[in-house]
Amino acid sequence: MLNQTNTETWIGNIIGKKTENTNIKIFFSIITVFLGSLLLIVSAKIKVPLYPVPMTLQPLAVLMIAMLFGRNLATFTIGLYIFKGIIGLPVFAFGGGLMYLMGPTGGFILGFFVSAFVVGYLADRGWGKKVSLSIISMLIGMAIIYILGIFQLALLKGFNFALLKGFYPFLLGDFYKLLLAGIVTPYVWKISK
Repeated sequence: MLNQTNTETWIGNIIGKKTENTNIKIFFSIITVFLGSLLLIVSAKIKVPLYPVPMTLQPLAVLMIAMLFGRNLATFTIGLYIFKGIIGLPVFAFGGGLMYLMGPTGGFILGFFVSAFVVGYLADRGWGKKVSLSIISMLIGMAIIYILGIFQLALLKGFNFALLKGFYPFLLGDFYKLLLAGIVTPYVWKISK
């Protein structure tokens, strides 16, 4: 639930420092989820329009949100983002709507949600405080995004196509995004102390 902000997450520390009042914590949590979903929309629009899977900043945004927000707020944030897309708002890289999730990039979007849950869970256990654990958790999160994304793309276009168009072109860029997120996260933690 939104009112169960874990103070072991970075955003939990920030919200916890503001007040002990539960209603105010809920308010800050709602604002956090809303702003995180806006960050995801912006990260989707910063893209290299490859076909059928565009190269965006979304994996970086998802991993950072999960690591800094923790499981509950991260899954609510990604869930809100996906909900906005399902109802037809043009929040995804090339639009929105329920059918978008049935297309070639739908598995990646589902992967964002599952990745946020898993990486957020690890963040709740303090994995964002050390660079080595932060990078490992980001690797796990990225693997989840790739597995679900490539699985759906392979169902639609074939396995070789999925690897050629949904995996190989992204490896190097996503690896650098992952390293950046994994290295930056512990330093963001230190700033909030």
